[in-house]
Amino acid sequence: MSKTLSKALQLLRFFTEETPYWRLDKISEASDLPKATVYRLMKTLEEEGFIQKVSFYQNGVFIDGEMYQLGTRLIELGHMVSSQLEIRGLALPHMRKLQQEFGESVQLIIMDQDEAIYIEKVESDKPVRLYTKIGRRAPLYAGACPRTLLSFLPDHEIQRILQQEKEKKKYASQTMIDDEVIMEKVKETRDRGYSYSQSELEEGTASVGTPIFDRFGEIAAGISVAGFASTVTPKQAERYASPMWEVCETLSRQLGFSEPYPYGSKITKMGE
Repeated sequence: MSKTLSKALQLLRFFTEETPYWRLDKISEASDLPKATVYRLMKTLEEEGFIQKVSFYQNGVFIDGEMYQLGTRLIELGHMVSSQLEIRGLALPHMRKLQQEFGESVQLIIMDQDEAIYIEKVESDKPVRLYTKIGRRAPLYAGACPRTLLSFLPDHEIQRILQQEKEKKKYASQTMIDDEVIMEKVKETRDRGYSYSQSELEEGTASVGTPIFDRFGEIAAGISVAGFASTVTPKQAERYASPMWEVCETLSRQLGFSEPYPYGSKITKMGE
């Protein structure tokens, strides 16, 4: 770890429930760092949203921007970590049941920084297995489960994500890199409630993805059943969908989703 990063993290640790506010000179004294160094580090942390200046009255005196507190970026990161831990713990027993029912690998994916990230996996019990691992990232346009996350975003968000990656990577023979084709698949996923892919991220593999929604009715995660194209066929995808929907409905309820689970019927509000 670089010395600069280490010092910045050291400053963040001073902000606790007991001492949520700090003045520049006081944190310099507490950290035993020169005031100029603390100022430079705090300015960078402030620009990145990790801390922020606050103004308030104290003992009848207005203190204007002389104190720092933790910023909203840390709230976002904390919520993300909390959500990941929550959904992993809730999903794992259901993922094991799906794996036992289908005999294929079952994966849990969430969105992070406009990418899909695999946060849990239950391996297939077959002698030859897919190579995927927890922590793997994938673009939202490729693969059944990543595309499920993409499909249930608002239309303007989908367009933003597709436009920012103009030269899309072709990972395997069937990777879709044309925006119009991807949007057709997005509409198809919304209509039928699951996404199917074959040879999009890895040659010769196939997967089925279904959506999990949060208490705001927004896409929270996706579950996929994945295997080789010879066994996870389009017909099998139709058979897998119903048990996967049941799992996703249960998980959505546990995350606070109060609307009827759509089961593949088109969710009109996603395009708002």
